[in-house]
Amino acid sequence: MPLIENLLTLYKVDKQVRSLRGRVESAEIYLKVQKKQMDAIAVERSENDQQQMQRKSNIANTETETGSIDTRVDHLRDELKQAVNDKQYSALLAEVNTLKEQRKAYENDLLEEMGALEELENFATEICQREEDREKVLQVASKELKVRESEIAEQLAELEVERDAAAIIIPEEILEEFDDIADDYDGESMAAIEIIDQKRKEYSCTSCSLHLPLETVIVLMGNKETVVKCGQCDRILYLEAESREALTPSEK
Repeated sequence: MPLIENLLTLYKVDKQVRSLRGRVESAEIYLKVQKKQMDAIAVERSENDQQQMQRKSNIANTETETGSIDTRVDHLRDELKQAVNDKQYSALLAEVNTLKEQRKAYENDLLEEMGALEELENFATEICQREEDREKVLQVASKELKVRESEIAEQLAELEVERDAAAIIIPEEILEEFDDIADDYDGESMAAIEIIDQKRKEYSCTSCSLHLPLETVIVLMGNKETVVKCGQCDRILYLEAESREALTPSEK
């Protein structure tokens, strides 16, 4: 068969292969998105855990400090009872009052830390809920991917064999060009020529609607071995059978 017809054969099977692969690829992308969101939640949970540990450590340290102050105050109170003069009593009392102020500051810090810890614990509950919900979505996405892979496996294998057979007879340079265009346009590597007005010799590319010169149509009518591309969208142009039949009388 002429080159253009071989390209059309490849084009048709290539579109089917890409369509089937696209079904799997879309499921793969969706699954990757879910995994990425799960990873983000895991990072949130880890950061929350670390912050909780830090808050708990701060609370423990503060409680230790207040405990030490209480012990010191109790000891000073015993010394107050045994004070032998006003100077000693005043000094001990001043230290007690200073420690009480320090304890008050620690108590304020403790309340802040406990409040912050409570917020972190509440947020941790929210994170866990989001993680559970996302895990369900992830399982559904994973199952959907397996189903799609299973559904198309046999048909895709057959089409890939058919595509390989269609591709092997295309010259290597043209095949590379065909594949590049197909990659750029999601498999739409070729475009038919539309007859807008046969009497006025007006034609266009069906993909991008660019008006094509008569010379382009003449080349394709006369030589099926020549690759002609659209000057705007770069797709490989071809004439459908009906268009070729419609143009044949005018070329006689």
